Amino acid sequence: MRYLIKFTKDADIKFVSHLDLMRTIQRIVRRAELPVEYSKGFNPHMALAIAQPLSVGVYSEGDYLDLNLTEDMNEEAVKEKLNEFSANGIRFLEVSKSPVIHNVKRLPAAMALLDAANYTIKIRYNDISKAEEEVNALMAQKEIITIKRTKKGEKEADIKPFIKDFKCWTKDNYLIVNTTISCGSRENLSADLLANVIKENTSNVNEEAFVEIKRVEMYAYKGDTLVPLYKYI
Repeated sequence: MRYLIKFTKDADIKFVSHLDLMRTIQRIVRRAELPVEYSKGFNPHMALAIAQPLSVGVYSEGDYLDLNLTEDMNEEAVKEKLNEFSANGIRFLEVSKSPVIHNVKRLPAAMALLDAANYTIKIRYNDISKAEEEVNALMAQKEIITIKRTKKGEKEADIKPFIKDFKCWTKDNYLIVNTTISCGSRENLSADLLANVIKENTSNVNEEAFVEIKRVEMYAYKGDTLVPLYKYI
């Protein structure tokens, strides 16, 4: 039985790498003594996969993983077990069983379902007075051309179609952006790249300040509507 699990990677562990995060979650699963499934062969691996790895320095209150268990367990019991043995900065928020469709197949894994993610981005400025106006002018353009890295190398790309929703405001010396952008194997725009594009197209950015990026939620299309992954199934 496969379970879709929503979890957090809190701000105090945002510099923990993806590999170390995976190892930590695997330890939590083992300590919780869940009947986890392992791959076959000489070097068996826990059947656990994170939907979309976070960049180092990015934290999240809405990440997802798939976990295969050899036994059917109550969803709330799985969540309670995981939280009981969890580590600092990781909380398990939702657990959903992946149903069988017409007794033929299960829903695709989370990484295959994924279409979009919502982020909050905070950029610090030396002078904030023009930032909101400049960003709104950038978003009003028909195209937003930048250099995008792919598996085949670097190329110019228009990232405007990947921005599904965009709001911004200022507070103190920060420009705060809330945006929903394409995420997943079909289309993908990293929040880091979007933050860099904003910095390059606005004035008086504090280049020494760390850009804070938080992933808020991850979505899949159900018909024409984006729904949080845990509600998809």
